[in-house]
Amino acid sequence: MAHQTTMNRGAEPSLGGAISELGELGNNIVVLATLQAKLAAEDARDSAGRAIPAIIGTAIAVPLALASVTVAVFGIAYWMAEAWSMPIARAMLIVALIGIVVSAVLAVLAAYRFRVSLLVFRRSREELERNLAWLGTVLLHSGR
Repeated sequence: MAHQTTMNRGAEPSLGGAISELGELGNNIVVLATLQAKLAAEDARDSAGRAIPAIIGTAIAVPLALASVTVAVFGIAYWMAEAWSMPIARAMLIVALIGIVVSAVLAVLAAYRFRVSLLVFRRSREELERNLAWLGTVLLHSGR
């Protein structure tokens, strides 16, 4: 042991400082992920609240569309066939097409309401983009 050379540790970078910075970065990432999840959950609650009118509208529109097509085919088609002296098949086809158009319009309106209800997720998306940009900046400059 008397003939061993002593190492000069003063010139080497401190490993403890790098581990501390890495631990702090990991902690920041966990905190950001937790906050991001909380914001997404809040946005989901807001979105669900805004989607209720669209859900109610869809719950009414779908059975109404189905019932109206059936009733229209049997009611209006018979009336058209009788009033205009046309075959019952042609009258049923005309009425069915009208029912399909009406239900398509209702479906488009419901889809629009669903799209509007999802706009609250903009906050979560923007915050996630800012957090990812921050993380990229920290990782880029962590070696300096």
